[in-house]
Amino acid sequence: MKKLFLFFVLLFSFIVKVQSQVLEDNTNVSSQNQYDYHIGKMRANKTAAWITLGGGVAMVVGGIVWNSSSFTIGPDSEDVTDGLWLSYLGGATALASIPLFIAAGKHKKKAEIQLKNGAAGLDKKFKYSGISVSINF
Repeated sequence: MKKLFLFFVLLFSFIVKVQSQVLEDNTNVSSQNQYDYHIGKMRANKTAAWITLGGGVAMVVGGIVWNSSSFTIGPDSEDVTDGLWLSYLGGATALASIPLFIAAGKHKKKAEIQLKNGAAGLDKKFKYSGISVSINF
């Protein structure tokens, strides 16, 4: 019985059912679409990074204030560490924003590459417009 049970356990653990779909050939995506994609990802990552950094700094400050507000001076004073866990959590949260800033920088570089490849772009400094006049004699 044990051998049969082990056989079925091994049989079902090694048989893998995979459902998949047929992928079409890659279509050429215009450089404008790739630029828009990378700019959108850069903005989303940068926004998330600033929110994470701000939240982490706020938690660090809140933990320090919480710890200092419960501090008493006198003969009955004891070492109070009530807010230290919030400060540690805030520090970890602030450090978690670093990969988001790095990802935003990578997407910015990729967007600049697409801009050099011919994407029109949204953040150009100069807008060119022209008027042409033709006179037929």
